Amino acid sequence: MIRINLLSVREAEREVGRRTEGRLIVLGGVLAVTVLFAVEVWSRMAMSPLRSELAELTTRVKALDAQTAELTELQKNKGELDAKLKIIQGLQQRRVGPAKVLANLSDAAPEQVWLLDFTEDNGAVTVTGLAFDNQTIAAFMRNLGASKYFVDVDLVETTQTTQKDAQLKKFVVKARLSYGGQPTAPAAPDSKHPESPKGNRA
Repeated sequence: MIRINLLSVREAEREVGRRTEGRLIVLGGVLAVTVLFAVEVWSRMAMSPLRSELAELTTRVKALDAQTAELTELQKNKGELDAKLKIIQGLQQRRVGPAKVLANLSDAAPEQVWLLDFTEDNGAVTVTGLAFDNQTIAAFMRNLGASKYFVDVDLVETTQTTQKDAQLKKFVVKARLSYGGQPTAPAAPDSKHPESPKGNRA
């Protein structure tokens, strides 16, 4: 009679199953590690160009920041220089301007006009003088209006006055003054037919 020990066979089968299960677990772990490693390598390879591009862009941004700072400094220096030049120009006009204005005023006055007073307040000019008649005053105003230093020439008033038994016209003219010399339209009327000035006639 032959006896077979089935317990030993079952135990062997269990042992084989445990070994197979263990191998599968190890193989799964190796496979997972391999996949993770492959993903990591692929990620690094994919990120490498992006990192290079990021580094290049960062360098460009730094260069642009430096250029912007330099441009801002240049604009600041230019503003300061323009302000200084404007001050110098103003001082130059104040130094040279009055002499030119007075010379121009004298040239504008006909022989029959005597200037008595000249006042200037913040660019507003008042000229007081004497003349034989209204036509002479009108000629003076046209000459003054043709000057590049006097604009908006306007007759305020005229009054009759006596100077050493002579009947004269006293007039007051107002205008705006530009020491820098602004171009104005020249007076075109014919001197043979002067216009009568505005204002009160005696």
